[in-house]
Amino acid sequence: MINRAAESYRQDGMRRAYLLGPSHGTPAERVARFRPAFDALTSAGFAVTAPAVSQPAACESADHLLSVMDDDLDALAAADVVVTLPGSDRLWEIAIADALGVPVVSFADCLAERACA
Repeated sequence: MINRAAESYRQDGMRRAYLLGPSHGTPAERVARFRPAFDALTSAGFAVTAPAVSQPAACESADHLLSVMDDDLDALAAADVVVTLPGSDRLWEIAIADALGVPVVSFADCLAERACA
């Protein structure tokens, strides 16, 4: 399923960024933490996926959790780059991105060095 998703995500030709950061706090707190990076990446021409903001705060069942994880893996596999916010260094998505060959870049480096360009 991951490979099929990666192909479909790229049909529009846009570069894809998977924005990764800590998902603790209320939905409003998560939006406030992710919004500046989300907006900057969008302005730079990326289609941005930020699961910590778009996913529900809690899953209703094991099946729901598996569905959410499946969506996250599809988006991660389809990404051209994983952009990390502070506090992301121990999140599971980094290991998956490394295994898939998706570059992982901090948001600070992305801005300072144009590493995401």
